[in-house]
Amino acid sequence: MDANEAAVRAAAQTLKLPIAAEHLPGVLRFFALAAAMSEQVMGLPLTPADEPGSVFKPVEPEGSDA
Repeated sequence: MDANEAAVRAAAQTLKLPIAAEHLPGVLRFFALAAAMSEQVMGLPLTPADEPGSVFKPVEPEGSDA
């Protein structure tokens, strides 16, 4: 069992979420895909300007007739 499978099984057990044996390969494939995407995102350099705002202020979309 590799680290991805161990993580999926641990999360499923914690959430009491049964994963059928025939579904496990697909779940592991998508988990590996998400892990690869997260590595790319986490590898991006951030600056203080990249911090999320503390208050959400919605704006009307440009060109909206609302």
